[in-house]
Amino acid sequence: MRLITSQGAIQYTVTGHGPTVVFLHSGLADQRQWGVQVEALSREHRCITYDLLGYGSSDNAPDNYNPADTLLALLDHLEVATTTLVGSSLGGTVAIHAGIRYADRIRSMVLAGTGLFGFQPKLDGPEPSIYAEYEAALAAHHVSRLVDLAEAIWLVGIDGSERHVAPANRELFHLMYREFLNSRGEFPQYRDINDTDALANLAMPVMVVIGDNDTAFCLAASDYLEQTLPRATLVRMPDVAHFPNLSKPREVNELLLKWVKTYE
Repeated sequence: MRLITSQGAIQYTVTGHGPTVVFLHSGLADQRQWGVQVEALSREHRCITYDLLGYGSSDNAPDNYNPADTLLALLDHLEVATTTLVGSSLGGTVAIHAGIRYADRIRSMVLAGTGLFGFQPKLDGPEPSIYAEYEAALAAHHVSRLVDLAEAIWLVGIDGSERHVAPANRELFHLMYREFLNSRGEFPQYRDINDTDALANLAMPVMVVIGDNDTAFCLAASDYLEQTLPRATLVRMPDVAHFPNLSKPREVNELLLKWVKTYE
């Protein structure tokens, strides 16, 4: 299904019936990232996934736009009074901003490997050389190299092992990121936002899920969120990098089902 918003048209999918859960995908993926979770939760819940502007089958994103406004437009269109937000990486960053701006519409949140608009931690030690390799491949638009490097950094993790990600989920990750690179090539440019000083005002319960093999930035962000959010629960997952739902889908499904039922 397709919704035309003031910022562009978005492609969305609604599955199941019951209390609503909205899934927001990573900046390296699209709504297909959540297929296994939707299958598990949609037996008792209304699951909504959509392609953020600039991804999947949605329109390109306008410059300097606010992705939380598009989420609100979708909630209004589908007459969703309140929902749980489940966000991965960029999706979690958008979820936080939406929670700050539209707190009355959000029952709870689950944030996996998320960042935070305006968060700039001081990280110890030198940056791994693989990041420079990724930036060089990005500048050259070397698609196959970018996919391989993205897998090593974010799906497997620099200190992780390929055996911790099922082949089918590796293929899905490759497919989503390759299609993005071939069809878009550039990441959307968001409005200059800083949410770091507003976290203390987020009163809803938030589960922060982080893999032990995620990037130093995301590990720092998860610690900051746990320390700053009034009702945060931190869950650390071993043998997982940036995508817990692709590395350990069964465990993530169990976490989500218990969490959503608690706060529906």
